Amino acid sequence: MMRNSEVDAWQLIVDAAEVNQVEIIRSELGGLLAVLHDVPRFLEILKSPAVRIDQKKEWVEATFSGHISAVLMNFLIRLIKEERFDSLAEVEKLYDQTVSQYLEEYANIVEGKVYSATPLLSLQLEQLEHLFTEKMGKQVKLTEVIDASLIGGYKVEIKSQMYDNTIGLQLQQLKESLQKVDLA
Repeated sequence: MMRNSEVDAWQLIVDAAEVNQVEIIRSELGGLLAVLHDVPRFLEILKSPAVRIDQKKEWVEATFSGHISAVLMNFLIRLIKEERFDSLAEVEKLYDQTVSQYLEEYANIVEGKVYSATPLLSLQLEQLEHLFTEKMGKQVKLTEVIDASLIGGYKVEIKSQMYDNTIGLQLQQLKESLQKVDLA
């Protein structure tokens, strides 16, 4: 039997697909959760049984109207009415996983992340996608993640596999090579 969050994720995918907004909703969901993470008090209010449902609905509409699609707004309102707003993070995770799985199985697209200290130029991102498309035998779509802890270079993560081409790794390899040199 499917859990409520699984049913919700599937229903959201169906609703998004009907208006050809699957990727838009995916992006909006991720952005919404980031906002709610940054303002935890708002999320607490939306989850609270002490706050009336109509008040929560008004706050969500006033806060997000014009910033998210009608599909996602309707979905949020439904979660509020059914008092299941606390499942939003799990729904987002399931939605994202399902879309990724669909892309790989039916569209032959593998998604990954590229970590770098600074934003990549669009040409650099395209070159990395091309390189990994050839390596994987499937079209690779990379999402950029800025990681200030990197000195330079990049790391690419695809399907739990990490490809490291960072300056930190290169320096570590150089250090190990120098330690093996016999100076006698």
